[in-house]
Amino acid sequence: MKGRDVRVRDINTNIGIGGQDRMVVADADGVLRTLDHGAYTLFHARLAANQSLVKSTISTMIFSAPLTTSPIYSYDTTTGVLTFNQVGNYLITLQGSFVNVTDQTQLLLGIRPVPDGPYLGRGSRYAAIDTGSTIGELLSYTTMIVVPSVGYQIRFIAAPNRNGGLLATESGSTGSGNVSNVTVQKI
Repeated sequence: MKGRDVRVRDINTNIGIGGQDRMVVADADGVLRTLDHGAYTLFHARLAANQSLVKSTISTMIFSAPLTTSPIYSYDTTTGVLTFNQVGNYLITLQGSFVNVTDQTQLLLGIRPVPDGPYLGRGSRYAAIDTGSTIGELLSYTTMIVVPSVGYQIRFIAAPNRNGGLLATESGSTGSGNVSNVTVQKI
């Protein structure tokens, strides 16, 4: 049906099954095709456990097995190293909840290459108040990096200028949930 619009007037409410169902896409000529789950470009993982942070020390954030990923990435849950299997531009959002820090502690989240070198991206700010051990001072940072070659590796870091920690899960009067995580998407 080249040159014609396609319209769906009614669709069922069945929810797809991640990792099994396929996505429908249109190619450059408007021809409908399918992609399997492995073609998704998203990587998302949560901090594996609370982490202690030492004053002015660059600490690699260690995430659990990814909640979602694709063949574009491989992640080592022991070293915290993310390996890219495709060149391109990637949007990264890194979030961390800093605990046991005092007012005016500099909070820093960043992305560094492996082997270590200058930051590829970093965000910092100062804590507004003293924090306890169950509700932290949240810092969220978004940037884009260019991956120049297959096998390129990075690590996500936290580095406050005073001792403290990162929370995996925050607990408070309104409930609890994940607060330190990373999302990477090829764009």
